[in-house]
Amino acid sequence: MSAKPAEQDLGPITSSRRRLLAKLGARLEHGFSTEAAPELRRLVGDADETPATRLAAGELLLDWQRRRRAARAADRHLDLDVVIVSHFALPGGNATAVAEEVTAYRRAGLRVGLLHHPVFHWDVSRPLNPKIADQVDGDRVRLLGAWDSVRCALLVVRLPTVVLRRRDDMPAIEADRTVLVVNQTPFKYYGEDGGTEEAWDVARVRASMDEWVGECTWYPVGPMVREVLGTHHAAELDGVRLAADDWHECLDPALWSEGDRETGLRSEGDRETGLRSEGDRETGLRSEGDREAGPRGGPIRIGRHTRDHALKWPQTRETLEAAYPVSADFDVRILGGADTVAERLGPLPENWTVLPFGSTTARSFLRDLDVFVYFIAAEGREAFGLAPLEAMAAGVPAVMDPRFAPLFGDAAVYCEPEAVAATVWALVADPEAYAAQRDRGLKAVEERFSHAALLRRVAGLGVAAAR
Repeated sequence: MSAKPAEQDLGPITSSRRRLLAKLGARLEHGFSTEAAPELRRLVGDADETPATRLAAGELLLDWQRRRRAARAADRHLDLDVVIVSHFALPGGNATAVAEEVTAYRRAGLRVGLLHHPVFHWDVSRPLNPKIADQVDGDRVRLLGAWDSVRCALLVVRLPTVVLRRRDDMPAIEADRTVLVVNQTPFKYYGEDGGTEEAWDVARVRASMDEWVGECTWYPVGPMVREVLGTHHAAELDGVRLAADDWHECLDPALWSEGDRETGLRSEGDRETGLRSEGDRETGLRSEGDREAGPRGGPIRIGRHTRDHALKWPQTRETLEAAYPVSADFDVRILGGADTVAERLGPLPENWTVLPFGSTTARSFLRDLDVFVYFIAAEGREAFGLAPLEAMAAGVPAVMDPRFAPLFGDAAVYCEPEAVAATVWALVADPEAYAAQRDRGLKAVEERFSHAALLRRVAGLGVAAAR
């Protein structure tokens, strides 16, 4: 038998064709076969393509067909408690939220199925986020295949964008109850004239869910999403079963709490020297003599961690400089990048320190803050606010945009950007007030945003084992 011809004998595979083959192979792998398979067959039969390209396309098709036959022959049937469907390759908050929920379910002894459903028009070749991939053990947490047969008490679809174009190859899922967690507003920005920069279309998502699972309950992830749906999309949602409560994100309070928060960050000596007069509180400024008397013996360390996106930052220079004061009284720390700020301010202020995304953990970053300060674009609608929730869980008081008050209540302090300096000063200058605010945040996390709170929610939705 003659040896397989070398690639150079078959002609080259150009870089553009390699990219196309990679995209089509990923679409086959992740369930989008009705577009990928015909395109690969076209490449195989196209005499204008190089033999190497045609051979590579044929190998992708044959491999997929073999795997499909093997999976169908295995005839795998799974009996699970909860199945989660979402895009598990994303790097940000969605993956973090899914990983937390899976951790809560697994620790409670629940059996969990994960169906990876990339967004069709995004890059579907990205690998699973390690936060999620590391949870899959083949026992309590299983990754579902396209030809599995699944029975579960609760089917949870997270991120409406994924069902704009559903996978062609999907496991057969029989669920007692299905919920759609609306963790993204239909538009990225909302002004007086409505939304701009569409993220997903309400009517298309509704039709897709109706066609796929039939009866379904929609759960906004927080009050800001609920307000947007009611104000801007009420007509499109007419007849949709909208839950009365929200599907809050969750975390493990014990993992985030730190012993050094017990004293409110100050030594006994610092507590006395950190106090200011009533007059100083009004201005939010310190005298030169007080300059070294902050919570850590120096400037007050404020900061935030979040991805660097225009939605996540105030839109004007004045608001940015007010919310994150350009002053030697404040040491501003940012984790996640600040290119958006640099575009608006030019060179970043000297009192800013910016760390790139992933350079340290959120817990380590928060441990070094005195106060978490969080303000976003005026026309932005943050679906939830996982970053400030993590700050509260870590025992760091949060000063925030007033639009987050319906979500966090007294767990945070709210003010307009121009009042940030005075508000932060009033908080750190009073150890008792600081400790009380820290404790309100910790209490809210435990009662409303913990793993235990999630388990209570799903128990109410029929997941008997969660009780």
